[in-house]
Parts: sequence; C-alpha cells; structure tokens
Amino acid sequence: MRRAGVEFCVKLSRDTGVNPTDAYCEALLETIFVGESGEPDVGLQSDPGLFYASLGFAVANQTLRLDHADYQKVAWLCYREAAVVHEHPGSMNRVAWCYYRVEGVRPDSAQAAFWFQKAADLGDLASRAALGAFLLRGDSRAGVAKDAARGFELLRKAVEQGFSPALFQVASCYLRGEGVEEDAAHGVALSLQVTTQEDAVKTAMAQSQLAARYVTGNGVEADTTQAAMWCQRAADGGDEDAIEMLPMIRTCTFCGTTRARQHCERCRKVRYCNAACQAAHWHRETDPHKGHCQRAAASH
Repeated sequence: MRRAGVEFCVKLSRDTGVNPTDAYCEALLETIFVGESGEPDVGLQSDPGLFYASLGFAVANQTLRLDHADYQKVAWLCYREAAVVHEHPGSMNRVAWCYYRVEGVRPDSAQAAFWFQKAADLGDLASRAALGAFLLRGDSRAGVAKDAARGFELLRKAVEQGFSPALFQVASCYLRGEGVEEDAAHGVALSLQVTTQEDAVKTAMAQSQLAARYVTGNGVEADTTQAAMWCQRAADGGDEDAIEMLPMIRTCTFCGTTRARQHCERCRKVRYCNAACQAAHWHRETDPHKGHCQRAAASH
C-alpha cells in the first residue's frame, strides 16, 4: 500500500495543488476499507475502479474522518482515477457532477457533457437520466442544448431498465406534454407509483403534483377531498409548493374565502365552510354542483 499512497500523493500535488503528507495519503487509502482480517475489503488490485470510486464517495461525504481543507479536490481526484484509469462508469458520473457543481475542480461544461455521455454509453443509468433531465430544457452548465424528445426517451429508458429515481420526471413529462404527447391520466398513474418509493423528496413532489391535479380535474376527476389529503401529505414531507397550496385547498369550494369545515356527503368530492354555501353551490345557475354530484354518484 505504501507505493500506492506515495503515487496518490504525487497526483494530488501535481493535479490539484493539494500537498498532503505521505502519511495522510496512506491513511486515506488504507483506513476506510480495512475489514476484520486486517486486509482491505476492496483492494487496489482486485477492483481498483470500485476502490477509488468508494474512496472518493467517502471523502466527498466526509464519512472518512481525515481532516483536510481541500477534501473536495481529494474526492475529485479519486473519482478521476477510477474514471480515467479504470473506466468505472459510476465514477464518470461523479466526475461529470464535479464539473457541473464546481466541487473540487473548476467549472467546465464541455467536460461535464463528455463524462455524462461517456458514462451513459457504458450503461450508467444515473447518467442517462441526468442527460435526459438536462435535455428536457437545455442546460449550459452541463454543456447540453435543449432536445426535449430525446431527453424524455433517455428518462423513459432509464426507468424501464430499473432506474426508479427518474420515474417522477417521466410522470411530469406526461402531465406537461414535455418531450412526449400529453397524457394526463398516465401521468397521474405514474405519479401514484412515485408515492410508493422510498425517496422522501420525490414522494412529496409527486403528492403535491397529485393534489394539483385533483384540484383542476386534469387527468383525474376533480376531488377537493383527495386534493387536500395529498396536499397535506406533501406538506408534511416538506414540499414548498404543497405548503403554499394547502390553505387554498382547505377553503370552501363555493365562496373560496373561508376554511372548509364539511364536505358533500353524497360524492365527498367538494368541501364547504357551512350549509349555506353548500346549498348555494347545489342550486347555482351556472355549473351547479347538483349535476356533478349526481354523475359522480352514478359512476360510483
């Protein structure tokens, strides 16, 4: 390990300007992967690409307790070692993000685009999804021009191949008609699938998206009770759009100004502040609730 530590120290100094001691480099390489046997769990010789990729991830997230002011530069060099020397697709993705987010290296959109594409070509699904997301709207920092149709296809294929984190974006594309013909009902169905995933952030975003659709009745039958339920869940998950939307959803369907305290017992899809508003909405001359309620009851 000593030789590898010295070589790594030389590369750090030459390529990043960081000048750690030999002891730091050896500790960096030896500490994290030592198992119960005293030997590295992931060795430099057995799988060097995975070794440097894992080392970079540990340094970047500071789970490796080795203090250094330029830890992001150290992480970037680990990723680059795995990507360039050992052609590790996951590290190519990390190198691309470093150039994009300016983590340990100067921003370089051409390099970001190059590494995202190279990783995607080698089958890295996260990179395919990232490229797809950039292509949907175009992103100069990623060196990618707008091509919504291609972006949607990359996202869709990533989901089909098992990359579930891209499902929310695919659902959004169907809801907005972005890169694909709008299909609100399918977008709602996919959003419901997202709410069962373990990603708390995307779950809250999907719940907020569902709440908005239940309010407008686009892709699903309008239902303020369902809208309020999904909006509350999204707000509890910290979604800012839902937090802003929740007070409006909770207001009376008819007057729109007072907090709703009851709902239509027959269809359970609209909410009112009092019986007077409910009666006024039922008999309103223009688009009365009576017709909607009867159709909803019949469909049930």
